[in-house]
Amino acid sequence: MREPPAEILRRLRPIPTVGPPTTVPRDVVGVGTDGAARRVDIETAGEPVVLLFLSSGCLGCRDLWQGLVELQGFLAGVARLAVVTHDPGQEDPAAIAHLVGEARDRPEIEVVMSSDAFTHYRVGGPPFVVVAAADAVRTEGVAWGLEETARLALEAAQRRGPRR
Repeated sequence: MREPPAEILRRLRPIPTVGPPTTVPRDVVGVGTDGAARRVDIETAGEPVVLLFLSSGCLGCRDLWQGLVELQGFLAGVARLAVVTHDPGQEDPAAIAHLVGEARDRPEIEVVMSSDAFTHYRVGGPPFVVVAAADAVRTEGVAWGLEETARLALEAAQRRGPRR
């Protein structure tokens, strides 16, 4: 009997990182899908910021793109949500704007195109999530589906300092 691929994927879980994150929190600077300069303040932020690294060509990112409003709802009052993609040239701004969908009308969901952020936060590829605050990068790892990403982000955002 052959199992459907969706069933196999539903049972997979991310491989946990070993030890606390060592990345120093840093603001994310780049551009929006409209080409205007964008900055996600982290170093002076009063609350944690969930950096969700996504790509328009990432099939594993689709549920996260479609669930941005729902994810922000989970985080409301606990953390801000910022979607980070690579720079224009590596990503198509129009494709990103399309994927952001109804979330583009939500000021609490920031979207920034910044390949420098991928480098600084050592993101090898999407989907990846980093919960950063002025005091520390609290967690980093694979963003595995909407519910698991929300659980990981909330847990990290409510904790002080990096995961021990």
